[in-house]
Amino acid sequence: MEKREDFSIPEDVAEWIGLKKSDYLSKLIGLLGADDFGFEEFHLFDDKIPETIESPDKAYEEIQDGFKVRTYIKSYSGKVPFHQIILGALVNDDELNASVFIPILSFVSRKDDLVKEFSVGSVIARQTLN
Repeated sequence: MEKREDFSIPEDVAEWIGLKKSDYLSKLIGLLGADDFGFEEFHLFDDKIPETIESPDKAYEEIQDGFKVRTYIKSYSGKVPFHQIILGALVNDDELNASVFIPILSFVSRKDDLVKEFSVGSVIARQTLN
């Protein structure tokens, strides 16, 4: 995927992304336990977002409402082990003749069960490196 700063999202796509964000947040609120990270802590892990997208442990893809949705998941170990989940839409960029990943929601969790709830779609095969 090409990195691009000046990509403009069509209005219908922006509206759909807003609705999906609301759906995902509702699901997350319903599943997030008191012993997990709180919403106010999610931004503390934003520096890991590029690494999670570029080298996920797992990635899933599915079609929702005619839009391609991709989920990237990476587990981090350390003093505080956690999983980072990034959900986004792939939108065609006709100018580059490529797809642009538009993040919808990113969050972190300590819980494997929560990660499984967002691990939906077909697994994207990772390229084997020699």
